[in-house]
Amino acid sequence: MNDEDIIRFIRSLDAKVSKEDAKAKFVEFGEVALYANKEGYLRMAVELLKCAFPEECFEADLNYLFTTDSDFGIEHLTVTEQELKWLVTRVF
Repeated sequence: MNDEDIIRFIRSLDAKVSKEDAKAKFVEFGEVALYANKEGYLRMAVELLKCAFPEECFEADLNYLFTTDSDFGIEHLTVTEQELKWLVTRVF
Protein backbone atom coordinates (compact mmCIF):
# COMPACT_ATOMS: atom_id res chain seq x y z
CA MET A 1 0.00 0.00 0.00
CA ASN A 2 1.52 3.33 -1.02
CA ASP A 3 0.85 6.80 0.38
CA GLU A 4 -1.81 7.60 -2.24
CA ASP A 5 -3.73 4.44 -1.33
CA ILE A 6 -3.55 5.30 2.37
CA ILE A 7 -4.71 8.88 1.77
CA ARG A 8 -7.67 7.58 -0.28
CA PHE A 9 -8.51 5.20 2.56
CA ILE A 10 -8.33 8.01 5.14
CA ARG A 11 -10.56 10.23 3.01
CA SER A 12 -13.04 7.38 2.60
CA LEU A 13 -13.20 6.81 6.35
CA ASP A 14 -13.45 10.55 6.92
CA ALA A 15 -16.54 10.67 4.70
CA LYS A 16 -18.18 7.59 6.23
CA VAL A 17 -17.65 7.93 10.00
CA SER A 18 -20.12 10.37 11.54
CA LYS A 19 -18.73 13.41 13.35
CA GLU A 20 -22.13 14.15 14.83
CA ASP A 21 -22.35 10.82 16.66
CA ALA A 22 -18.72 10.83 17.85
CA LYS A 23 -18.13 11.49 21.55
CA ALA A 24 -15.04 11.42 23.71
CA LYS A 25 -13.87 12.72 27.04
CA PHE A 26 -10.82 12.70 29.24
CA VAL A 27 -11.31 12.14 32.96
CA GLU A 28 -8.49 13.11 35.31
CA PHE A 29 -8.37 11.38 38.70
CA GLY A 30 -4.65 11.44 39.50
CA GLU A 31 -4.29 9.47 36.28
CA VAL A 32 -6.09 10.09 32.99
CA ALA A 33 -8.75 7.90 31.41
CA LEU A 34 -10.09 8.31 27.90
CA TYR A 35 -13.69 7.39 27.16
CA ALA A 36 -15.06 7.35 23.63
CA ASN A 37 -17.92 5.65 21.87
CA LYS A 38 -17.24 3.62 18.71
CA GLU A 39 -17.60 6.64 16.44
CA GLY A 40 -15.37 8.66 18.78
CA TYR A 41 -12.52 6.18 18.58
CA LEU A 42 -12.93 5.89 14.81
CA ARG A 43 -12.95 9.69 14.39
CA MET A 44 -9.83 9.98 16.58
CA ALA A 45 -8.10 7.41 14.39
CA VAL A 46 -9.07 9.26 11.21
CA GLU A 47 -7.90 12.62 12.55
CA LEU A 48 -4.59 11.18 13.77
CA LEU A 49 -4.01 9.31 10.50
CA LYS A 50 -4.33 12.63 8.67
CA CYS A 51 -1.29 13.90 10.57
CA ALA A 52 0.92 11.28 8.92
CA PHE A 53 0.62 13.22 5.66
CA PRO A 54 1.50 16.93 5.43
CA GLU A 55 -1.13 17.55 2.73
CA GLU A 56 -3.85 16.19 5.03
CA CYS A 57 -2.64 17.34 8.45
CA PHE A 58 -3.95 20.91 8.23
CA GLU A 59 -7.48 19.45 8.21
CA ALA A 60 -6.94 17.29 11.28
CA ASP A 61 -9.04 18.32 14.30
CA LEU A 62 -9.72 16.44 17.52
CA ASN A 63 -11.20 19.25 19.58
CA TYR A 64 -14.77 18.77 18.27
CA LEU A 65 -14.84 15.25 19.71
CA PHE A 66 -14.55 16.15 23.35
CA THR A 67 -17.74 16.67 25.32
CA THR A 68 -18.23 19.74 27.51
CA ASP A 69 -17.73 17.61 30.63
CA SER A 70 -14.31 16.42 29.44
CA ASP A 71 -11.56 17.49 31.83
CA PHE A 72 -9.57 18.65 28.80
CA GLY A 73 -9.41 18.29 25.04
CA ILE A 74 -6.76 18.34 22.37
CA GLU A 75 -6.58 21.72 20.70
CA HIS A 76 -3.33 21.31 18.77
CA LEU A 77 -1.77 18.56 16.70
CA THR A 78 1.86 19.06 15.71
CA VAL A 79 4.05 17.01 13.43
CA THR A 80 7.44 18.50 14.21
CA GLU A 81 9.23 19.11 17.47
CA GLN A 82 9.78 22.72 16.35
CA GLU A 83 5.99 23.26 16.14
CA LEU A 84 5.57 21.72 19.57
CA LYS A 85 8.33 23.88 21.05
CA TRP A 86 6.77 27.01 19.52
CA LEU A 87 3.35 26.11 20.96
CA VAL A 88 4.51 25.44 24.48
CA THR A 89 6.81 28.46 24.72
CA ARG A 90 4.50 31.15 23.34
CA VAL A 91 2.85 33.55 25.75
CA PHE A 92 -0.95 33.60 25.82
